[in-house]
Amino acid sequence: MKNIRTKILAGALLLAVFSFTLPTLAAEKSEDQLIADLNSPKDNVVTSALQNLEKKYPTSTKALPAIEKLLSDPRTKVARKAARVLGSLHAQVSADDVAAICKLLKSSDTDTVIDGLKSLRGLNATSAVPEIVPLLKSPTVNIVRDACRSLAVLGDKSTIPSIEPLLKSSDPKIQKDAMDAIDALKRK
Repeated sequence: MKNIRTKILAGALLLAVFSFTLPTLAAEKSEDQLIADLNSPKDNVVTSALQNLEKKYPTSTKALPAIEKLLSDPRTKVARKAARVLGSLHAQVSADDVAAICKLLKSSDTDTVIDGLKSLRGLNATSAVPEIVPLLKSPTVNIVRDACRSLAVLGDKSTIPSIEPLLKSSDPKIQKDAMDAIDALKRK
């Protein structure tokens, strides 16, 4: 009797494991399926596909043209995620793509601006420096700090005078990011 119970319990346990594992296995999508999802009208499907492409296929260049097209998507959430993925993958992008990402810098939403700055850093988009410098005067501390970080990566010594006034900021975090940026630019 005990042996039968053990077998039943083992069978139930195996069934439970399969019931949780099977949907996960079925949910795994190929790169081609994820690329196809980039055309979805649902922004959550597109952003999920972008996330999965970044994580599962970071060295593939197959999806890059489709991702670049999303930079001009009217859905801000999609354009932001596309920019972040391209930056994270250090993709080679065109001047038009950089211009599309720079549009994120003009948003009234702090997270959108910061995503644009992070993306540009990852893309080594030095042409975006003139678009970033005005952000040093933003009333939003995190935007100023990320602008300093971006200029440290993308700027050159001629950018230092734009950053120097921040050394007198009342915010010690801004002062630190400004000093770090200036030090990085002096080493270039």
